[in-house]
Amino acid sequence: MICPHCERNLLLKERPGRVCSKCGRRYALDPKTNSLRLSDARIKRLVEKLTDGGQLTISVNQLWAAAARTTQKAGKSIAGGIGCTVFGVPVAVALIAAGVSIGGAAVVLVVLGALLLVFVVGAVVSTVSDRRALNESTLSTFRTTLLTDWKQIYGSLPPGVIEHYTAPAVQQPEGAHVALLCHDKSIAAFLIANEIPQRYGVAVATEIQQLPDAVPVIVLHDASPAGCQLPLRTRAALPGRRVVDAGLPPRAVMNAKGAVAVRRPKPAPDLIGRLRDSGTLTEAELAWLAKGWTVLLIAVPPVRLIAAVVRAVERVGATTDPDRRRAEAVGFLTWPGESGR
Repeated sequence: MICPHCERNLLLKERPGRVCSKCGRRYALDPKTNSLRLSDARIKRLVEKLTDGGQLTISVNQLWAAAARTTQKAGKSIAGGIGCTVFGVPVAVALIAAGVSIGGAAVVLVVLGALLLVFVVGAVVSTVSDRRALNESTLSTFRTTLLTDWKQIYGSLPPGVIEHYTAPAVQQPEGAHVALLCHDKSIAAFLIANEIPQRYGVAVATEIQQLPDAVPVIVLHDASPAGCQLPLRTRAALPGRRVVDAGLPPRAVMNAKGAVAVRRPKPAPDLIGRLRDSGTLTEAELAWLAKGWTVLLIAVPPVRLIAAVVRAVERVGATTDPDRRRAEAVGFLTWPGESGR
């Protein structure tokens, strides 16, 4: 790896205890000793990209999602799947063919070939599934590393990165004409840090009971069973209030290239039933959610997320009914590269 201080290339033996043997300075992350294979230099590159060259402020959780996603893409899962297919399938087919041609006692070859083929298919399916699933358990380790080791070395988090607990979970500027509800505190902190409330007259809250009275409510949520239920719960809790579901909807991400999901325990059947009864999701979306898939808001590129929120606020705050109806019907959040819904 490259030392983040002296920029010299270091072999593993030349950096014991995360100390550069060339300049004698300590660094925070060694790609050989953390599950995301991160280095200080890679963190700095990610921050530069996610903050759009320093124009945005992001949360630690958003940085983790980007790091985990790029690590997942760079992993060896595809190579493993290809290897299983290239070498396993021909061997399995050869065993089966040999057993069939010889006959008699050679039936054992057929059985072995069939078992091998089943194993290969299972391995490839598992590989594809693993490539789509972020390891959510790495988040706590990543946060601890950044909040302890990184701060010890550099004195603070990388410029442009905030710890979401340091920002208020609720902000209601005077004269706010729209409210935004988001259960994810790191995303609420992200929006507040980028001055969305002040610039657009938006009250940002993380709980329904924190919402101000008499203003339209925009709901921002994960593509998950609980997330998709949040707009329904909000409408039930605020009868007569205009509530707009701004996403993230499952249909925007479940087949989108680059949208890497978290695999969680399957939701309760009655939750899927309530979502089906609402008529807001397709059967394909319901089937995807029922398998436990979730795409987190923190995984949406920050520039894209800010643009979607601004678009939602501007449309919902418009004065003409056609614009409002169009906003509610079309939605706002799609995955990069998607044309819309």
